[in-house]
Amino acid sequence: MESQIDAGHVAGGIGTSALDRAGKKNTVVSLDKRTRPFELFISALLMFCGVVSIFTTIGIVYVLGQEAIGFFDNRAFVLARAPVADADPSATLSVNIDENERQFSIGFEGDRVPFNNEQFIQIGTETMQVVERGRMTITVERGVDGTEAIAHTSDESIFGMTAEQIKPQNDVTPEATTIELEEDFGREFAVGDIIQLETEIMRVTEINGDVLTIERGLMDTLIGDHDANGGSIRLEDAVTVGEFITGTQWSPQVGQFGIWPLLNSTLLITGIALLVAVPVGLGAAIYLSEYADRRVRSILKPILEILAGIPTVVFGFFALTFVTPGLQLFFGNDVGFYNMLSAGIVVGILLVPMISSMSEDALSAVPRSLREASYGLGATRLETTVKVVLPAAVSGIIAAVILAMSRAVGETMIVAIAAGSGPNFTFNVFEGAETITGHIARISSGDITYNSVAYNSLFALGLVLFLITLILNIISGWISRALREEY
Repeated sequence: MESQIDAGHVAGGIGTSALDRAGKKNTVVSLDKRTRPFELFISALLMFCGVVSIFTTIGIVYVLGQEAIGFFDNRAFVLARAPVADADPSATLSVNIDENERQFSIGFEGDRVPFNNEQFIQIGTETMQVVERGRMTITVERGVDGTEAIAHTSDESIFGMTAEQIKPQNDVTPEATTIELEEDFGREFAVGDIIQLETEIMRVTEINGDVLTIERGLMDTLIGDHDANGGSIRLEDAVTVGEFITGTQWSPQVGQFGIWPLLNSTLLITGIALLVAVPVGLGAAIYLSEYADRRVRSILKPILEILAGIPTVVFGFFALTFVTPGLQLFFGNDVGFYNMLSAGIVVGILLVPMISSMSEDALSAVPRSLREASYGLGATRLETTVKVVLPAAVSGIIAAVILAMSRAVGETMIVAIAAGSGPNFTFNVFEGAETITGHIARISSGDITYNSVAYNSLFALGLVLFLITLILNIISGWISRALREEY
């Protein structure tokens, strides 16, 4: 008995007919592949993950943008300070220090350093800010608040500066239009400056020696009585976008918001990392793709994968305890205990597996026919690799490098451990300098007040990081599309 084909289904391309088991009649059999329940589950899960990723990204952008706009929109008040030579010292220097030293030993009573992170201290005529406390040491930012960083001798007194050390010289009644300042105030005012006395905000309209003529009760604050021995005066230091993107001093507690000390160290460490990772990673990819046999590849690939799985905190201590001593042995005492070169080298080692893996995928995607055609024309393996395979895979290789750059910009633990703490605008890679991610990690885990200037500044830094990585990813995608070769 001959089988018959349903013409309508054949014309639609969706079915055919066949004999049933009994061979008695023709039936239509669908050629469409039936979707299995497991496939439906996987599809739904992938769609859910995609939706979550989109909404997470939108949420991150919203939070960072909102807080960053608030950071630039709000007024940043900075505690005004004056010399405190008549106060009792909180500690003394244990060693002589020069004008460049940022970490030094101190002597004090008790078993705890008597200063907090972000607190201001005074040694002689120099004002400093504590950025990190050790057991018997402090790390400081030198020469802040317009003072000059100078050398100091051991046993010199260290005074802790507080808000209450700045007080008006006279009582300020609700009817008063002037404030008489202490003789040795230590900071100059200008007409138009905004100041705050306790909770009341005022504007300086005229200056006559130590006497300020003021406009009272700005921003709907309550005009009240202020005793001569009452609260402190605070100066307004408005945060501007121009200062943020061009300034070379970053110290929110004194109203300095220039991002370049943090951005410069981030870019330097990223550049060093790429100088290490690109040659090594690309060389490994070329060897694995073009030269290594199957046995060697089966050994080296897992090694690179293990390297990619090592926690970054381990890399950080490796940089601090192995790479830095090696650099000091090679370059001498010019290399600091915390330095950008050591951090950059180890970040580069971290990037090697990423670059090698992605580059090898790009090289392996080049058709074998191109290699064989090159060999047929008499080219050597090296000539084929350099003149045929690499140009054909260049889009994937460049994308791998740019994605590795994005990874280096966002690295936190290695730079936080090995590069040091405290913003430092320098191009000397032998010195320590804090990156954007390192600063965020340090400030977030330290003594910081919610909704303070230092706290709010972290969101502006986070937005900068987000924009850098977003731009790098966009560039990577554009280059991949522009240079992609189709075979």
